[in-house]
Amino acid sequence: MTIHSARNAVPDAEPLQPALRADRPGYFVAGAGTPVVMLHSSLSSKSQWGALAERLASRFRVIALDLCGYGDNAVPAMGTAFTLDDEARLVTDRLDRLGEAHTRVHLVGHSYGGLVALRFAQWTSHRVASLSLYEPVAFRLLDDKDTALVDVRRLAELVSRLAAAGHRHAAAQVFVDFWSGDGSYASLPLPVRASIVHRVDKLPLDFQAALSWPRGPEDLRAIVAPALLLAGNRSPAVVQRIHTVLTRALPNRRSGSFDCGHMGPITDGHRLNPWIEAFLDARAERDAAFAAPHVVSPASWASVAD
Repeated sequence: MTIHSARNAVPDAEPLQPALRADRPGYFVAGAGTPVVMLHSSLSSKSQWGALAERLASRFRVIALDLCGYGDNAVPAMGTAFTLDDEARLVTDRLDRLGEAHTRVHLVGHSYGGLVALRFAQWTSHRVASLSLYEPVAFRLLDDKDTALVDVRRLAELVSRLAAAGHRHAAAQVFVDFWSGDGSYASLPLPVRASIVHRVDKLPLDFQAALSWPRGPEDLRAIVAPALLLAGNRSPAVVQRIHTVLTRALPNRRSGSFDCGHMGPITDGHRLNPWIEAFLDARAERDAAFAAPHVVSPASWASVAD
């Protein structure tokens, strides 16, 4: 599953199309059917998923959420004991309010949002039908002495120090350039940089949460939902190593690599989205077949993807 793309910029999230406008604080909903819940990366928002939502809305109920401190949501107070459980509770609360308390959902997550999806799936496994993840930042799956993890810890300390000192542009620059390459932040249009800087205050809490869970592969054993794990071969070493560990830790998974960077769902969504779409369609078809086995002929099973 190797797909080639020369682009590796870090544009801001695409604006919502009129049909996908954010009609309620903290989320947008499009379409009808089995829910597909989308969780964005750090410094992004629900609008990251506009293009994929349009592809899926004809047969799924797409729910794109803002995580804590992003989009319509206020940044939690600094100095609090913020964890991934706070993000998982936000997802749970939003879904309950949207009437999905007793419905299994498909989760789609990118980077930090992918890690939140893993925590939600481990915490409430009975609510998750599948996972489609692009490079979840499950840092704790790596050994503490791993040089890639050491680099991430240094990045977290630097970003937190710069943000606390009020150097928000500098904090944004070192963060974006770490994930997308030197000079990436400077190459962005001024309005995009301004949008990123506006969200920088949440980054220290994202690192705090991401560096505290999972404690190891054993924390992922409760995740039994089928998973699609995607990664870019031009991404930083830390997420490529995490991808390798995850493919071993999750028992029911498929994986694939694309020729793009860590921001692939934004920069190369037109290439990645068809794979997510195909995976979700296959899962929906298989779930429907299991729900009505008396109408499924033996020959039809061959067309239902695992």
